[in-house]
Amino acid sequence: MNNLTFRLLEVFQEVVDGGSVTAASNSLALSQPTVSLQLKKLSQIVGLPLLEQFNGKVHMTEAGEAVYLCAQEVLSSQAKLTTQVQALQGMETGALKLAAVTTAKYIAPPMLSAFCKAHPNIDVHFTVGNREQIAGRFKQNRDDVYIFSQPPEDVNIEATAFMDNKLVVIAPGDYNGPDYCTLHDLAGEKFLLRENGSGTRKAVDEYCTRQGFSFRDPMIIESNEAIRLSVASGLGLAILSEHTLAQSATDNIRVLNVQDFPICNSWYVVTRKNRPLSLTALAFKQSLLERIQ
Repeated sequence: MNNLTFRLLEVFQEVVDGGSVTAASNSLALSQPTVSLQLKKLSQIVGLPLLEQFNGKVHMTEAGEAVYLCAQEVLSSQAKLTTQVQALQGMETGALKLAAVTTAKYIAPPMLSAFCKAHPNIDVHFTVGNREQIAGRFKQNRDDVYIFSQPPEDVNIEATAFMDNKLVVIAPGDYNGPDYCTLHDLAGEKFLLRENGSGTRKAVDEYCTRQGFSFRDPMIIESNEAIRLSVASGLGLAILSEHTLAQSATDNIRVLNVQDFPICNSWYVVTRKNRPLSLTALAFKQSLLERIQ
């Protein structure tokens, strides 16, 4: 396409990532009219509308999604070249786009902090969301590195386990029901579960399917913190990652001794086969993989 430039692709990417022209203008230090003009020019070059407004939010058209994927590949290749040149010049700078599922927010910051201290000139963009949101970002090729407990199914995926993610059964501190038991012995208890689609829920459902177990009228709560607080308040039992419990006081919570628990799950570092990784992204990925014993 004639006159298609890095800048046009960068502006489009920032509008999509930021969700608005205003966000992109702030990120790129450009005026809103300039950003709008760049979008119009790009749309004219492509010959099709790239964005549409729905419920007050910007959404990509099918053509927009194709342009966005192109922008990701072109700009990530440009970033990789820049960091390689800078490395040859003896400079350690670059950018890292990291996205992690919500439960991983307990483990990612310490690792990211250690990496940033070792590489102080790195520009980091860290996104946290539920599994559906992060899987959506992966599908759109929006980030360099992802952390999942249940990686998405995709032919372009490279996923390597780098850390244990053990799931335990927890109860209120004053719980006096079955203990040293099987999950079937807890069938009469009220369970608080994550929503369908979350990595924790997926692991729990897979275990229950193998065991022929089903929860009786569970309460669905879309937050690990809310589940932990609800259990502490006596609303019921739950199955959560040990990492969730390690981040807060557990005076009002006890871990039950249930057969087959903890469920041994893993954290995975995930990248796309079709996205060239910069030296910065490769270095961060390697820092995670070095945790493997």
